[in-house]
Amino acid sequence: MNADNPAAALLAEMARLSPQPLLAIEADSGAILALNQLARDTLGLPNAAPALRDLFDNPSLARQFLLIARNNGFIRQFEARLNLAGGQRVWVLLAARLVDLDGKSALIVSFTDIHERHLVEEALRESEQRHRRVLETANEGYALFDARSGELLDVNPALCELLNYPREQLLRMRPDAVLTEDSMAKLFEQRERWGSAASRKLELGMRRAGGERITVEVSLSAVSDVDGQITSIFALLSDITSRKLNEERVLYLAFYDTLTALPNRFLFSEHIEQALRQQARQGKALALLFIDLDDFKRVNDTLGHDAGDELLKVIAKRLLSCVRASDTVSRQGGDEFMVLLANLNGEADAVQVAEKMLATLDAPIELDGQQVSVRASIGIALCPEHGNSATQLRRHADIAMYQAKFDGKHRYAVYRPASED
Repeated sequence: MNADNPAAALLAEMARLSPQPLLAIEADSGAILALNQLARDTLGLPNAAPALRDLFDNPSLARQFLLIARNNGFIRQFEARLNLAGGQRVWVLLAARLVDLDGKSALIVSFTDIHERHLVEEALRESEQRHRRVLETANEGYALFDARSGELLDVNPALCELLNYPREQLLRMRPDAVLTEDSMAKLFEQRERWGSAASRKLELGMRRAGGERITVEVSLSAVSDVDGQITSIFALLSDITSRKLNEERVLYLAFYDTLTALPNRFLFSEHIEQALRQQARQGKALALLFIDLDDFKRVNDTLGHDAGDELLKVIAKRLLSCVRASDTVSRQGGDEFMVLLANLNGEADAVQVAEKMLATLDAPIELDGQQVSVRASIGIALCPEHGNSATQLRRHADIAMYQAKFDGKHRYAVYRPASED
């Protein structure tokens, strides 16, 4: 450059004082014409500066950089990795403008060190890729929702397989197309509470393609932006349908008779306690009916135990047909049943039910081609007249039942204190 040229001298002084590394490069060849001290120090260059292509870690990127700069006249941002003295390589962000220097086309190039930022971004990209690979190969279903609109943003193959929908179709579907109505309400309730908890776990009902219902355990996590605003919801879904069915089966076995599907002794006791508490508050009468089938052993002996089991199932249905939905019919074991009648006006209501049961049971039942008549003895105990506890009512209903048998069977008897004499 001509030192006698004021403009050139000013440019040189500006380059020397610039807070950024600057280079003057021949636009055609890429030869470095000049550089300020900051550029020389940053790059660790000797007095003799190499060509631009020798600075670039990738020479083809150097050719691309020169071509773009010559054609456009400038480059605002160009990311590249440069070779430093000693073999070190750093990522920089280059900018360039085409100028005329002493009749030559030259590029004034500045660069900013972005090495640390680039390493962080690269680590983040690798982390995201690993995360994506994990999600793509995971056995658990994954879904990402927009926190505001509820739109489904992303799913993994495991979720597509779980719901039996192709990915493209699933992404177009609204949540209410795969969630049951009660689960949608539960999910909306959770959305209202995201501010108080960043993550939570819940069980939801979902529908697969074809309508089959499954139960999933969902772990929900909120994703926030830099301002702390929740932007999306991350969900991991595990199919727990089999587990829920097993749990329900265990609960069923704990509370219900497997033959008749009626409440067992344990659940019936719970119902009695609840009814007694209600009776103490409201004052309405309740009754306990103890039902023992007359001569049931003869059915097992003549037709076999399978026929006896079928007969018990029919009897259970007939007893249920005689009571209200709020009443409880229970099989206590063998051929014994108990019935809890709540909210009665008095003894007449319980007697009316007992008479209806005797008439219903008396209708012939066909078993293995034979007509069978069922006879039963029913004992009735009332609260509060005959006791205020489950133990008292059970004992007095049992006493009344034996009184009915003593009086000729297939009848009912209401407990009377004299019956214990």
